[in-house]
Amino acid sequence: MEHKQKTALVTGATGGIGEAICETLAATGVSVAVHYHQNKAAAEELAQRLQGLGVRAVAYGADVTRPQAAQELVQRVDDELDGIDILINNAGITVGGLDVADMEVDAWLHMVDVNLNSVFYLCRAAIPRLRARGGGQIVNVSSNIVNSLPGGSSAYAATKSALVAFTKVLSKEVARDNIRVNALSPGLIAAGMGQGAMDRRDPAVLERFIDTIPIGRPGEAQEIANVISFLISDAASYVIGQNLTVNGGDRTESYQ
Repeated sequence: MEHKQKTALVTGATGGIGEAICETLAATGVSVAVHYHQNKAAAEELAQRLQGLGVRAVAYGADVTRPQAAQELVQRVDDELDGIDILINNAGITVGGLDVADMEVDAWLHMVDVNLNSVFYLCRAAIPRLRARGGGQIVNVSSNIVNSLPGGSSAYAATKSALVAFTKVLSKEVARDNIRVNALSPGLIAAGMGQGAMDRRDPAVLERFIDTIPIGRPGEAQEIANVISFLISDAASYVIGQNLTVNGGDRTESYQ
């Protein structure tokens, strides 16, 4: 699928899934704003690799949990890359294994800031620019946690579930502006946070969990990037306000 002469802002671009998204978009002709929060070196190295694919790619550092920083990030991308057509809200964090009674208030608030508030700030900043260009696409990366809802995941599950609801409402507000908004919920992915979760688990527990996935393996970051490439393409022109679950058929209740 080609998306030539378009520009995408990808948040959380230096993680495993974010990197795959950037590489896939660049391979289809999209110029990429590579967002990072702290890992400047990795973002700049990724941008340089993307430039080798013949597209413009620039690393942008920003704490998108701050409204003004999110606004300024979108403004910079719009100014320096001659517009913005696609927003991929991929940045996210998790603090797993904590019951509500044991969770610090600051940990809860931080997860709300990163997983939910930042998406609101960025969408709010991007939508007027997408409207001015005659439309565009927004994809919000949620999680399979919205289906499984295991104990000990209250903050992560709440923020990712709220993100799906936000996506569905926003999609109705901007559909007539030719802006398509969708969400994507990955299952267990052998990259980024998913890989970290697997690394922390007892091998026997991990093996039992993977055995419950009908396809019999974790997903790969590229498989998430492929679906995002579809969602922003003309092939998905009638796909609006959906949450596409990409999880190998997993329907287990928890992964502890």
